[in-house]
Amino acid sequence: MWVEKLYPKAPYDVDRLFQRMSMDPLQYVDGHSQQFKIPLIINNEKAVYTVQSTGNRKYPCFEIYGNDVSNKEQAITQISHMFDFHMDIEGISSVLKETNIRSLMDNYLGMPIICEPDAYCALLKNIVHQQLNMKFAYTLTYRFVTSYGTEMDGVWFYPKPEVVSRLTVQELRDLQFSKRKAEYVIGIAEKIVSGELDLENLNKLTTKEVYDELLPIRGVGPWTVECVLLFGLRRKDILPAGDVGIQNAIMKWFQLSTKPTKEEVVKYKEKWSPYSSYVSMYLWESLSG
Repeated sequence: MWVEKLYPKAPYDVDRLFQRMSMDPLQYVDGHSQQFKIPLIINNEKAVYTVQSTGNRKYPCFEIYGNDVSNKEQAITQISHMFDFHMDIEGISSVLKETNIRSLMDNYLGMPIICEPDAYCALLKNIVHQQLNMKFAYTLTYRFVTSYGTEMDGVWFYPKPEVVSRLTVQELRDLQFSKRKAEYVIGIAEKIVSGELDLENLNKLTTKEVYDELLPIRGVGPWTVECVLLFGLRRKDILPAGDVGIQNAIMKWFQLSTKPTKEEVVKYKEKWSPYSSYVSMYLWESLSG
C-alpha cells in the first residue's frame, strides 16, 4: 500500500466537503473519522482509494491511500481534480472581491467544487436528477447504480454503458424512472457503445464544442450540459443560467422582486468570469442558510 499527503491552499472548507458528500447515499463517507473512499477506473482497471482528512480549513491536509503503485500518479491527479485540491484561492479572491458578490464570496471562499470521476458518471447522474427534488434524485441514482453497477470494498461503480444499453425501459420503470428518462439513459448508453458518442473526447473540446456535441442527444438540454461541464469536466467558468436554484439564490441575494431571466443571469456571469463555477456553488449553498 502507498500513501501520499496533499496540502491544498488555505482556506479549504473541509467541513462543507464532508457535508456535501454526505448528502449522496452512493458516497462512502465516514464523517467521524474524516475519511471517504473513491471508486476510479484507471487504465481499464477498477480500484478504490481512501482519502483521509488530517487537517482543517486553515491547515488543510489529505492523505490518499492506494494499492497499485503503477497507477499512483494518475490516481492522485484524478482525486486532486475531483476534490479541487488545486483550487486557485488567490485568483478567485482577486476577481470576485471587485464584484457585487464579494460578501457572498467572503462567506464561502474555500468551498471546493466536488466532481464526479468522469463525464460518463456526470451525464448519467444529471439525466437521472432532471426535474426531481434533491432527496428523491439521490434515491433514484442510488437504486440505479446499486441495481446495475458493481461494488468493491463497500464502494459502488456506475454500470458500464454495455450493461445500461441492454436494459429495458420497464426495468428502469420498476425503479421509478419515468418512461422518458429510462429511454434517455438507455439511448445514451447505446450511443456510447456504438461509438457515436465519445465522452472521453469531451475533455479536449471547448465549452461551446461540448454544447454542440451533447445538445443534439435526446434528453440532454442546456442544464444537463452545464452540469457535465461543471461536475464532469471540471470547468471553472460555468453558471447554469436556467437553473431554478441559481435564479432563486440571485433573487434572494440581490433582494430582487422577481427571479432573473436566463439572459439576466448571463449578464451577471460576465462579472464573475473566469470563476463563475465557484459563484454557482456559493449561490446554491446560500439557499441552505
